[in-house]
Amino acid sequence: MANTLITPLVVANEALLILTNNLVMKELVYNDYSNEFVKVGNTVNVRVPATYTAKNFATAIDVQSTTESYVAVKMDRHADVSVEITNKEQTLDLNSFSEQIIKPAMIAIAQKVDEDIANAAVGFAGSKATATASPTNLADIAGLAKTLDINKAPMTDRHFVLCPEHKYRYALTDNLSKVSYAGSNDTLREALLGRIYSFNTYMDQNVPNTNATTSGTAASYKVAGTVGASVVTISAGLPLTTGTVKIGDGFIVDGRLYRFTADATINGSGDIASVAISPALHATFTATDAVLVNDHNSVAFHRNGLAFVSRPLELPEGAPKAAVVNAENISVRVVYSYDITNKKDIISFDVLYGIAKLNENLIVSLAD
Repeated sequence: MANTLITPLVVANEALLILTNNLVMKELVYNDYSNEFVKVGNTVNVRVPATYTAKNFATAIDVQSTTESYVAVKMDRHADVSVEITNKEQTLDLNSFSEQIIKPAMIAIAQKVDEDIANAAVGFAGSKATATASPTNLADIAGLAKTLDINKAPMTDRHFVLCPEHKYRYALTDNLSKVSYAGSNDTLREALLGRIYSFNTYMDQNVPNTNATTSGTAASYKVAGTVGASVVTISAGLPLTTGTVKIGDGFIVDGRLYRFTADATINGSGDIASVAISPALHATFTATDAVLVNDHNSVAFHRNGLAFVSRPLELPEGAPKAAVVNAENISVRVVYSYDITNKKDIISFDVLYGIAKLNENLIVSLAD
């Protein structure tokens, strides 16, 4: 007999707790949330954080108006994990059910959300810096901070998210690894970089990097393709007639990462007529500039550079066992169903969200 205490609401609350504990990027960017139910594809308006100018006080204050501005965000990112549950799993207590079913599902969704935000941050960056191959100091990181200073980013809520490759490059510099320089042994003992040049630092395996054993040599290109297609046309332009793209390399357009599933070489006309990618294109592009992912990437930003927007999904009509729960600016829906064709019980976890660029000048990427 099934454990009737494990209701959709109980599962949803447990799922939300695990999800929020496994998100990195979401907590670093601007969050927008309301309890309004929406459907996939709906567009919502997100309020852009206001900015003011500090002025010298003489004899009277100068009152500044708060001008409301909004960014339209399409709720077109729908992360889902649906799994079959057996009679044995339905009889588990909550702790066991959470460990075997809920936790793996939520970790997968958290990774998807994290990847999407990181991809968007790199793709929407207003400027790009080049990482030193074998740094002896932290000049690269200082340069990122300088760019944000010049762009008048507030000193608080600045974050630097490093890929593993970059993290250990800088961790091995004397500035961080030697106690006499760093003032502590946190980097040496715990691989913690700490706060550097106004940035809170984090390592995230989900920052976009190439998966190719040997990456392609193309330096820049534009992509074109039709929504739903799994191939794109690349135009690099002459004289880039020897560039290549490799399986595992990728590119970012409109804040989304696509990876090549075939090798290709730029031809004598400076283009590639057709090359396979995954996933399929989410929109139609015509000669759109691509951000190349054929190296290692990290990204520095102020939280107001990018927004994560979440709304609760509607409860499906006719679903007797379903629940939606919200906390910490994100919502999780849990739906139980029965697949009568295959005579299986299914439990589905899903999250609806969108990602928006608020100010590209508050985002700087660091790439090899």
